[in-house]
Amino acid sequence: MDVPKFKSGITGIALVCMLATSLGAISANPLVSEETGRLMAELVRTSQEYDLYNARCRGNAASTKTENSNRLFLSKYRLTVNQVINLYIGKDDRAERAAMEQDFLQKLSLMGGCRMAKKKGIQKELDQNYRQLFEQISNLP
Repeated sequence: MDVPKFKSGITGIALVCMLATSLGAISANPLVSEETGRLMAELVRTSQEYDLYNARCRGNAASTKTENSNRLFLSKYRLTVNQVINLYIGKDDRAERAAMEQDFLQKLSLMGGCRMAKKKGIQKELDQNYRQLFEQISNLP
C-alpha cells in the first residue's frame, strides 16, 4: 500500500497537532488552570444533581442550572458543559451524565426518596452549593 506524501510541511504539522489534541497531549483550553477545571467539573455535577432533583421530586424537567452553567462556561472559557465533562470528568459525556444520574438516584434512594430528601433539606443544600460554585467561577479572572 502506498503512503501518501505531503506536499507541504504545514499539512503534516497540522495533522500531528490534530492527533496530539485528540490524544490529550495538548490541552483543549490551555487558559484554564487545573483548579479552575476542577471547579468547573464540580459545578457541572452540582448543576446536574439540582436539575435531576427538580425533575424527579418537583416535576420540573427544565435543565435550568445546567443551561446557566453552560452559558457561563461559553461566555468565560468558550467551553460547553459537554466539553467540561469530556476534559475534566470523563471521556464520554453521555456515559458520564448517565453515571451522574445513577449516582444521584442512588443517593436519593438512600435518603428515603423525595419526601425524605425534602425534609432533610437537599434542595437548600443543592442551591447553596450551586450558587457558591457559580459565583466562584464567575469571579475568576
